[in-house]
Amino acid sequence: MQQPKYRIYPSLLDKFEAYLRADEEAESFFNIDNETGEYKKSPEQVEAELKQSLIDAINRVPFASEAADKGTAFNALIDMAIHNEPHVPTEQAPYSIIGDRETNTVQVTFPATDMAPMRNFLFDRSWVIEQAKYFAGAVSQLYVSAILPTKYGNVELYGYIDELKRDVVYDIKTTSSYSFGKYEHGWQRHVYPYCLIASGQMERVSAFEYTAFQLKGGSSRNPLISGTRYPEYYTYNHEMTIKLLTGFAERFIEFLEENKELITDKKIFGL
Repeated sequence: MQQPKYRIYPSLLDKFEAYLRADEEAESFFNIDNETGEYKKSPEQVEAELKQSLIDAINRVPFASEAADKGTAFNALIDMAIHNEPHVPTEQAPYSIIGDRETNTVQVTFPATDMAPMRNFLFDRSWVIEQAKYFAGAVSQLYVSAILPTKYGNVELYGYIDELKRDVVYDIKTTSSYSFGKYEHGWQRHVYPYCLIASGQMERVSAFEYTAFQLKGGSSRNPLISGTRYPEYYTYNHEMTIKLLTGFAERFIEFLEENKELITDKKIFGL
């Protein structure tokens, strides 16, 4: 592999996309106070918050999120069910998983940390097994990387594919509310297929699917988590993706160079 000048993973591109859409966020219905009709936050505040969120992501600032942990738990259960393999806690995946056939439940427990309390998620075991059938035969958590040439130098794009089944890439999303097109602006649907083809791992990718699961349950009143699956399917065009990725990566690089003094984690600069 050629030495990259920048190393970028797709969720950073998503954060940059959100930052560029700051004006839309600032003008959105959700930023209006229903009683006064005024902005809850000024457009400048919204932009500043999105920029800080992006900088924090670049600098890999630790954060705690119950929703993110719940998504991680669900992904792990799907992979276990697909491959019929037990989970062994590691430093990167410290949670434990205990299934109970009698109660038809499976519990995922995250240990307490300095940033978050211990978290328990109780899933409907039969429902999880049924959802895993959708991905039967898939390769799970496949690491991919490839070089994207730009006018500012080589960029290494990289990340982990949730599921790869034949010539379709799947990324599992969990959400409390879903409407079609929710992930339309996501960059995983470009980065992962590009990496597979550009690295020579595959000759073609036909499509990318965000497999969204709108979860219900998980409360004290209704602790058992299940949900509804919503496939968000996009055909893949490699030539179009190259153009889109190149242009967007170059805009992101310009942002990185303009804000270099704020970036403390130099991994993104290929170091």
